[in-house]
Amino acid sequence: MKLKSATHRMSVLTMLVGMALIVNMIEPVFPIVVPGVKFGLANVLGLFAFYFFGAKELFIVNLMRVVIASLLRGTLLGTGFWLALSGTLLSSTCIVLFARFTNMSEIGLSSVSATFHNIGQIIVIATITSTGLIVTYLPIMLFMGVPTGIVTGYLVQSINKRLLR
Repeated sequence: MKLKSATHRMSVLTMLVGMALIVNMIEPVFPIVVPGVKFGLANVLGLFAFYFFGAKELFIVNLMRVVIASLLRGTLLGTGFWLALSGTLLSSTCIVLFARFTNMSEIGLSSVSATFHNIGQIIVIATITSTGLIVTYLPIMLFMGVPTGIVTGYLVQSINKRLLR
């Protein structure tokens, strides 16, 4: 799909941010049994922005989602905000790097994203609490992050097959 103007591009980006916000706000209703683990379905929209537009738009969609969602929840600059921001920044950066230097599919990139999102969050928690003991929770987060990354990657792959190819 070719965008006709800058206004059309901005409209599509705004819709992606809006959809990512909706998914982000609804997702906690469907908890996974393990505390602190979510499916990360809002990342589907960030990854779609990456494939449709590029790296800058991936960061725009993901960062706007984190900031606006924390504003709506009233948690801006709280612990949850910093966890989401750190995970999003690290995972988005890794998506760009792995896409550039490897030949990973959407599923692979999504799994990398989920993995590094968890690592970013664990680093921030360890920094906030001034203890490294939280690192013992990382294997559990990674064990749950890879399957959820595969699910979101499959969704992105399905969307890309229908819209981009």
